[in-house]
Amino acid sequence: MSVIDVWQGDVNQAICAFTFDDGPSQLPLELWLDVLEQEGVVGTFFFTGEWMDRYPDKAREILSQGHVLAPHTYHHRRMEEVPKSVFLEQLKLTELAYQEATGLPCPSFMRFPYCSYREENLDWLAEWGYLDIEGIDSGDWAGRSAEDIVAKVEPILDKGAIVVMHSNDIAKGSPDALRSLIRIAKQRGLRGVGIPEILESVGLEVGYRPWKITVEVPTKLENSTEGWVPLNNSQELAAQSIEWSIPQYTLQFTSESEWLEHLENPLREFGVTENRQLFSVKEFSGSYWGYVRVGVTKDTLVLLDYAVKEAHADTLVYLLRWAAETASGLGLTRIEARRDIRKLNEMCRQLGWQSEIKEDQ
Repeated sequence: MSVIDVWQGDVNQAICAFTFDDGPSQLPLELWLDVLEQEGVVGTFFFTGEWMDRYPDKAREILSQGHVLAPHTYHHRRMEEVPKSVFLEQLKLTELAYQEATGLPCPSFMRFPYCSYREENLDWLAEWGYLDIEGIDSGDWAGRSAEDIVAKVEPILDKGAIVVMHSNDIAKGSPDALRSLIRIAKQRGLRGVGIPEILESVGLEVGYRPWKITVEVPTKLENSTEGWVPLNNSQELAAQSIEWSIPQYTLQFTSESEWLEHLENPLREFGVTENRQLFSVKEFSGSYWGYVRVGVTKDTLVLLDYAVKEAHADTLVYLLRWAAETASGLGLTRIEARRDIRKLNEMCRQLGWQSEIKEDQ
């Protein structure tokens, strides 16, 4: 079975896509985001999992502005050179980084770094349900001027075009070239869209693969869960948690009233309805330092949503201990979570608890 490597959208539709690889560390991402916002165009950012781990707030910013974020492998390897085990590991690591940075499952389309792949790699992608997205090489990766980039792309900027640009520290001419190319596209009646719309134009659907961690509730609990109490003031929690800049708020809501309404209504996610009696907060030094919302299915306590004031791994230990004590009190044997999967897995290892990262079927 071979996957389709997509080089363009429907040539009969007046759409095109501007895409950006890698992820910058020195140049500000806003150089690209501001142009897209000012020109009213959706961009697609193929960034590495390593970048998402380093800049989760920027990953969320891309999505919050209505753009698309997609995988570019984890370490930016030449994938034609790696064995299958490393190849698939790169996909998994990127998916986990994406989900942990954004709270959302990763889309199943990607771009190979350096356009480096062999036919066998496409078969491996197919096993994971992926599409490979290629397109018109702008040449901005060589540090070319905006004028040179425009001169290379302009002659072939047409219906269905996918323009491959870079958002990294070398492609300094890319932002100015982007503005010029968008304006040329508009003059030609083209609308700049995200890759999902390009794929839809040729009859292809974007898939998503969520992940979860399952934790076996330990039989012996030695540490206290002091500080965790049932929630009794949603309004106070709403006001304090907004200041934490958590993705649950920044990606979905724009006002305290909307966030408060969300906190006051039961969640239903992953086929599980929240148990409102178990909605708890962690109090410390006169303020809230975390909250957790859970549901119960069969033998499992499901962490539907949680957040902490300090994004340290140790705060997840406090959460795990609360979850284990709560699950044990309810006669449950497992805990499930879909956030902070790798950190939770490492904390379980350090605690001596049994845990496993698996696909969320």
